[in-house]
Amino acid sequence: MSKNRTVLWAAAVVFLFMAPARAQDQKANARIQINPGQQYQVIQGFGINYTGPYFRNDQKGMFDRLIDDLGITMFRVVPYLVYSNWEEYNDNRDPNVMNWEYYNNRYSHPIFEATWSGLHYLNSRGIRPMLALMGPVPAWMTDDKVLPPQHRVCHDNVPADKQGHLNPAMYDEFAEEVVSMLMYARNHEHIDFEYFSPFNETDCYPPEGPRIDPDEAPKVLEAVARRLRKEGLGDVRLAAPDNAVITNDYTGPILKDDDLMKQVGVFTFHSYSDSSVGPQVERVKASKYPQTPVWLTEYGDLSDENKTFANQWKMFSLAANRRALTALNQGASALFYFDAFDDYEECMKRLCYYGLFTSASQVYSVKKSYYAVRQLYHFVRPGWQRIAATTEAPGLTVSAFQGPTPDALVLVGVKEGGPNHFRIELPPAVTGNTTSWDVYETTPELDCQKVMTAPVRDGGADIELPAEAVFTLVGRSDTQE
Repeated sequence: MSKNRTVLWAAAVVFLFMAPARAQDQKANARIQINPGQQYQVIQGFGINYTGPYFRNDQKGMFDRLIDDLGITMFRVVPYLVYSNWEEYNDNRDPNVMNWEYYNNRYSHPIFEATWSGLHYLNSRGIRPMLALMGPVPAWMTDDKVLPPQHRVCHDNVPADKQGHLNPAMYDEFAEEVVSMLMYARNHEHIDFEYFSPFNETDCYPPEGPRIDPDEAPKVLEAVARRLRKEGLGDVRLAAPDNAVITNDYTGPILKDDDLMKQVGVFTFHSYSDSSVGPQVERVKASKYPQTPVWLTEYGDLSDENKTFANQWKMFSLAANRRALTALNQGASALFYFDAFDDYEECMKRLCYYGLFTSASQVYSVKKSYYAVRQLYHFVRPGWQRIAATTEAPGLTVSAFQGPTPDALVLVGVKEGGPNHFRIELPPAVTGNTTSWDVYETTPELDCQKVMTAPVRDGGADIELPAEAVFTLVGRSDTQE
């Protein structure tokens, strides 16, 4: 009996000495490794969505903050509420001849006037906005002669006469309508823009867009491209397909059309879930046009009717920014948050609360999600390049970027549980350039605040993070001011 006690006592002593060592090893194993030698896509910019007719002069301060503080360099602007049906009656019976008496009247309507005012202001700030159409087309352009969809759609069992299917016989009429709007914007209002998205979420009909199936999309885009060239707008680049179900393959049929691809400037997608752009990026890379960029033109969260702070934090701050980093890690070169400010969504027929700003009584105030987005948009600039960043820590998503000089390094992360102690490691050849990391955090209590500077010692830096955070590490060197 005494011998057994001696053995147990000895084992307990060994355990007591080993436990701290194991804890230290566990701490040391929570690593984030950054490797500038592995380089990926160049970041074209970060953007935001807003509905053009809701622009007011008293929003200019908000727009300035989005540009100067948040870091927005791209705007995706919907010119006519959430509809594409301003030509409610055919301008004439000839899609090859534009009735400018009709169109001039439509585009001088107060709805469009507000849009032009907002676009003028963006141009004055050096922004070339993307014009993006949403919603149904005029009823007279649709038909109900359609088979059940062979791809995933947002709403099953929608009656054929309610789907708003764009009639193939009306593709040229549709092209006339949308290109006339671009002509007015360019020639009458002198708006400077480069990208145009002619339809939105055509797999989410109604009400997000008309029904246009994957095999039909290239034919619609061809009609638009032909009309652009005919009217002297051949420099406008098409952004498509902006599908809602990101796993649907609209991309492949477009890539197979060589003539159309001369006009396509970017492939665009939406995601409010864990599914992201990876499969679409791979389709593009495997095609004859591997350099065509991929953008995530809508992301965020859709649970806006839950206006609790907990939901604003969990879904619009943590989940939304995890989706942003996931898209970047899978090859997206630009992101557009949805939405700039809370507004009445015509497609939803209610006031929606997706925005980074509240807009009660036209008083614009930032939400927690603004600061969470700022952790990425403010610190990573257009022209920076994504580089390798890896971690095995659970609950952690990270992306890293390098700027114009080797010592311009930024890491952005979303932490949702898991370990709190991390060691930031760089390859030995790079470590000497980075002497410390400034750490910024957005948490339930903090709003994108600098919390510490972690010195680099023995090839790495040690940082402590809270249980949940969106955080940014900014590399510093002795050569930086």
